[in-house]
Amino acid sequence: MKRILITAMVLTIAIVSSQGLFALQGEVVTVNGKVEIKSTSGTWIPVKAGQKISEGTMISTGFKSEATVKLGASILTVKPLTRMTLNQLVEREDTVDTELYLEVGNVKAEVNSLNNKRNGFTVKSPVATASVRGTIFEMGDKLVVLQGAVLYVSAIGQSRMGTAGQTMETMNETIASPVAVMMAEMNPIKLSGLPSAENLSPILAAISPPQMRPVIRDINQETSLVLTIQ
Repeated sequence: MKRILITAMVLTIAIVSSQGLFALQGEVVTVNGKVEIKSTSGTWIPVKAGQKISEGTMISTGFKSEATVKLGASILTVKPLTRMTLNQLVEREDTVDTELYLEVGNVKAEVNSLNNKRNGFTVKSPVATASVRGTIFEMGDKLVVLQGAVLYVSAIGQSRMGTAGQTMETMNETIASPVAVMMAEMNPIKLSGLPSAENLSPILAAISPPQMRPVIRDINQETSLVLTIQ
């Protein structure tokens, strides 16, 4: 029985080595506040700077707490009130692949190349997936692209490429355009009537002021704001 187990282990190592696949470990660089990881026994234990993390590690941050983690050559900042899992961190012959699952909260990733290899960096959440190859971005309820380009994919398979300076999010399981997101965040200006000086005009006194009503078309079809005067 022991010989069979040893043989199986040797074969597994040989196969992995022949494919040029090497599992990497991440390292916790800084810790601020309450930061914990989930152990193999299922209990939460405090994290210290310099601690190694491997595939399957779940990290949780408390209120006003965050951690910086080095994943290969990439730097990940885990923001307050976040829970995420390192699903994959492997070095192949020509790429370094990293995959995170963001259960709740926000993370900021600075994706860098390791050993001059292409870097595949993916962050998945319950509603969307962000994939990049060398950029800086933040992801939580929204995706904020700080540098480079990010492919943003919704849970139903809709995709959109975001570039530096753009913000994207899902609305009703579909990805809203960057312009639609910006419009949704704007505070509308309400017009209650004409200026007081014009209200004194005898000509305009008998004329009711025009009413302006904003009409927003389907953001999945158009991203312009149309004003109609009635």
